[in-house]
Amino acid sequence: MSEKPSWMQDEEKRADELANSPQTTNAAAPRLVKVTREPPRRQKPFYLSEPYIKTFEQLCFDQKNTPGGKKSTHLGEEALNLLFEKYGYKLKQQ
Repeated sequence: MSEKPSWMQDEEKRADELANSPQTTNAAAPRLVKVTREPPRRQKPFYLSEPYIKTFEQLCFDQKNTPGGKKSTHLGEEALNLLFEKYGYKLKQQ
């Protein structure tokens, strides 16, 4: 059984179609702008030795100063993805 009633799915489909069309029924009305946000995160403490911490901080600093560089959270997730791939784990989606 679907999560939403059929009438609600129809309304969402119609709203998406209207949002993607250049012409509106009321041109003076404000248009809905969908904001894309990063997924929620939480802290997970890791105990690392000093050389690993310094090297990671240097990597984060270098990426921060590079145009289009990644943030530390993205670098950490990338490192975890490599570990998951190496040991054969799949990322659990919410």
